[in-house]
Amino acid sequence: MKKKQKYCGEILIIGNQNTGKSSLMNKLVEKKISITSKKRNTTQKKILGIQTIKNYQFIYIDTPGLTRHNNKKKFLKNIYFNQKINKKIKIIIFVLDKLLLEKNIQIITNFFKKKKIILLIVLNKIDKIKKKNIILPFIKKIKEKCFFKEIIPISSKTGENINILKKIIKKNLPKNKHEFHKNKCENSSTKFKIKEIIREKIMRYFGDELPYIINIKIYSMIPNQYGEIIIKSNIYVKYARQKKIFIGTKGNKIKLLSLLARKDIKKILKKNIHLYIWIKHKKF
Repeated sequence: MKKKQKYCGEILIIGNQNTGKSSLMNKLVEKKISITSKKRNTTQKKILGIQTIKNYQFIYIDTPGLTRHNNKKKFLKNIYFNQKINKKIKIIIFVLDKLLLEKNIQIITNFFKKKKIILLIVLNKIDKIKKKNIILPFIKKIKEKCFFKEIIPISSKTGENINILKKIIKKNLPKNKHEFHKNKCENSSTKFKIKEIIREKIMRYFGDELPYIINIKIYSMIPNQYGEIIIKSNIYVKYARQKKIFIGTKGNKIKLLSLLARKDIKKILKKNIHLYIWIKHKKF
């Protein structure tokens, strides 16, 4: 019996900070893989989201937001080295925030043209655009400036046009053996996922007075006699004064953080957990 042709490829999601890259990946994979918030620098490391549908395997890579540079060489260096574009990556999704034209869009599109990489431009957050008739003129403006395969207006929040984007990705996926088991949907370790959940709660619910440049360490995950998981963690802050902000009045903030994080961690572990968080000062 003849084996079915398999398709597999890495799809890199890039864009400036806070354009909705993580929300888009979660929508494409149909599962929450990457944490989200309205704050900048939410994604600090590369995160993989994997979806296998029959003989097609999609490997999405969520990346930290691009840094804006006026210098052309620095900008390309930022894309090439920080995003680690390699031979495996055949498709790149470049996410724009609504109708905000990226200053270096021509540099980016020309760069990928030379690399012979399929570039899809996505106009995200169109649910926030009240006058829809301005979208087409904006698309025309980009077409006059840039080289790309397709441009798709979408909303990662409502799911509008996500299926259209998926079909375009599927159509351009290269012939390849699958890299992951069909049931695998991410490559992150359990400890990494727990750290990301804690960081998401800090960014989402604790306001601008709390530091987002922090280090989180999960140093113990031990089951007790009742089958519950005891998780012990440290949050390292850069300045000693930040400890008081994190802890709050009579420990109210650290208790709330633990409560919010515990709910999501319980979902991924599918067990009752006890989460202990200590705030420590450490220079980094």
